[in-house]
Amino acid sequence: MPSPHATRLTVSSFDQWREIIDTRFLPLDYARESHGRFHCEVSYARFGACAVADMQVSAHRVARLRRHAEDSDAGFFKVFWQLHGRSRVAQREHQAALDPGMWTLYDTAQPYSIELDDGARAMVLLVPQDQAYGWRDAATAMGGQAQRGEGAARIAMSALGALLHDSSTGHPLDAHAQRVLQDSVVALMETALRSGGSGGGGQPALAPSRADEARLQRIHELVDARLHEPELSAQHLAAALNISRRTLYNLFREIGQTPHAYIQSRRLRQAALRLAQDGGVQRSITEVAFALGFADAAHFSRVFHERFGMSPSQWRQRHAATRA
Repeated sequence: MPSPHATRLTVSSFDQWREIIDTRFLPLDYARESHGRFHCEVSYARFGACAVADMQVSAHRVARLRRHAEDSDAGFFKVFWQLHGRSRVAQREHQAALDPGMWTLYDTAQPYSIELDDGARAMVLLVPQDQAYGWRDAATAMGGQAQRGEGAARIAMSALGALLHDSSTGHPLDAHAQRVLQDSVVALMETALRSGGSGGGGQPALAPSRADEARLQRIHELVDARLHEPELSAQHLAAALNISRRTLYNLFREIGQTPHAYIQSRRLRQAALRLAQDGGVQRSITEVAFALGFADAAHFSRVFHERFGMSPSQWRQRHAATRA
């Protein structure tokens, strides 16, 4: 788990901004009406399996297209808080204008678009979907809708702002604290989502399926127990659960993933943990990859970088340095 030193960047090129988003968050499609000067100030940090950024940007538009989602090996949820100015967000049939103090949730496994006015400032949180099961119904029902930034949602945003500030001033969190923060933020946002976004009292906006929750928990346990098997697949999972492949795929569709993407995300998470332990020096990177069911070391390195923003060797070196 990386030490969340915040990266502060001043960007004066639209092409540079595109590269930063594509490599540190997710590949997107970009457009802007003006061909004049572009400027962005951004503070960025990773913690646990998540990433957060506070950015103030010139006017432009980004879109997650169907091809981006299909090419990705893992699904994510994004939370977008409007801090200054105005933005417009759209996903599925929902469209919303966000003013300061408002936020929205969207699913990166589905197309979406965000249009930011000139000088708009926002905080964006990226969370792997396998770390936030409780969000999936909300992402379907509420994705792209404006929510009030009160209660639990405001507390989560404040905690992330403190993380960026402390990390940039030389006070990063250790691995345990990162996990606590991740779990706390996920729980706070789940509370906000289930109370209709405001984070206050009232009846839950969504009624989760207990049967699906039980099945997902069983899948979680089954996959984790068989990560070492290269042949682990949707067919094997369906047989073990005594359900059809169609039922399995429908279940995974609820969390915006495929069985393949979920299995890979669990393998990557376990690989990250193993490489972080004792600096990962007891095993080579290839040995770690093969022990977790990856059949090709080059493919492992590529998808690891896509998930964690650095190569397996860089991840291991960073943890070796923090333990020294």
